[in-house]
Amino acid sequence: MPSGLVVVVEILSALATLTLVFSTLKPCRESGISYLLGVPAGFGLLTIAFAANAFLTLTEFIFPASGLILGVVFLLTQTYGLIFLALTYARKTRLKFIGESVSVELAIPTAVTIAVLAYSFTYERSAPLNAVPLSVSLPLRAVMALAGLYIVYETGRNWGLTRRASEGFVTVGFLLLLVEQLGFILAEGNFGDVAIFLGYEGRIIGLFVLVAVTFVGIKKGDFTALLKRLGLEAPAH
Repeated sequence: MPSGLVVVVEILSALATLTLVFSTLKPCRESGISYLLGVPAGFGLLTIAFAANAFLTLTEFIFPASGLILGVVFLLTQTYGLIFLALTYARKTRLKFIGESVSVELAIPTAVTIAVLAYSFTYERSAPLNAVPLSVSLPLRAVMALAGLYIVYETGRNWGLTRRASEGFVTVGFLLLLVEQLGFILAEGNFGDVAIFLGYEGRIIGLFVLVAVTFVGIKKGDFTALLKRLGLEAPAH
């Protein structure tokens, strides 16, 4: 895709996730459930990631050597954002050692970072200074895809509740974010611009669906309705 179009998409993505930070922060804070702050924190990390990638695209011709560093920062931060969201949804599962331990929640993204970087330094022989090597990007995309798939599962497992709260659009929104990762994974496999377009299209539509879920028809101060729409009040399992 043309670099100018990529910048526009990344800026729109950052604005959408920043909107999600503001739309979820107060309701999650006023709910009195501290772990729900992982939702705005996750969207905040995604905002940083998309802003970093927009800056990377703008400066790659001026500072080529910065491409590798900013590219890794973009992918790692986006991965952290989706992991934070997935761990928030994991709070009401039987995996309490994951869902109720701050140490474990911090250890998971740390372990992902160490594993990916160790693999890269061990197996990557050469890579352009302005590009993230496949040994880094593919594992991180795979982790993001798994996190997205888990969130889709958690928001869809009580479909009756989710459908009553938001017509199921929250599941659709996260499903489209999963499509984003699948599109970019295919692009890494040389499927061309069609796969890249699929990735960006999935992300943009998915984020705007989530923005609509957290804004449209929500009365001011009604944090319960927003939590129901996000599928965060589903019964524990």
